[in-house]
Amino acid sequence: MSTSNASTGPVAVLMLPPLNKYLIAFARGVHAAMLDNPAFPDPSPTLAVFAANIAAYEDAEMKAETRARGAVAFRNAKKRTVKNNLFHLRDYVQSVVETKTSPADAAALIKSAFMSVRKVSTRSIPKISVKNADVSGKVVLAAKAVAPAAVYSWEYSLDQSTWTPVPETMKSRTEVSSLTSASVYSFRFRAFTRAGWGDYSQIVSLLVH
Repeated sequence: MSTSNASTGPVAVLMLPPLNKYLIAFARGVHAAMLDNPAFPDPSPTLAVFAANIAAYEDAEMKAETRARGAVAFRNAKKRTVKNNLFHLRDYVQSVVETKTSPADAAALIKSAFMSVRKVSTRSIPKISVKNADVSGKVVLAAKAVAPAAVYSWEYSLDQSTWTPVPETMKSRTEVSSLTSASVYSFRFRAFTRAGWGDYSQIVSLLVH
């Protein structure tokens, strides 16, 4: 199975600071940059929700400094919420800049959201393989790992038009059962990393035993 490439433009990335106080400042920078920014009229989550989550994180960080019982775990939960908000906003920004035909315009929009730009000339389509298992109607899917930590979202289809999701995994391998024997199924996946959702993999087909 070969891997093909496709052209792409600038990609929005988050350079997240490791220390809490700097991460809070970075999140506030993104919020301020996107607030009233006409290029991003419908962010998800809303900027009001994002601001409230940042404030909750900052308050929890101050309480964590007191070393009160449970304060650090509570702070970490608020931190995860803000980081998830940032990843979703990065995906939203990327969806907007992908409508721009000019790489320069796309890069400028990314920077206007207080995010960094990664310039990519080509991207490799993720690899996936499938084989029949030792049980009728069961197959084993395997993907080339895309990152040290990633969530893999799997799908299968009989017509490559309507896709059925398979439970997500943290490993680059899964099994699909209860398929109809003697039918040809198609399979694909995509992965969620710190950079957001990646492209769908190649589609591979198999006559299920």
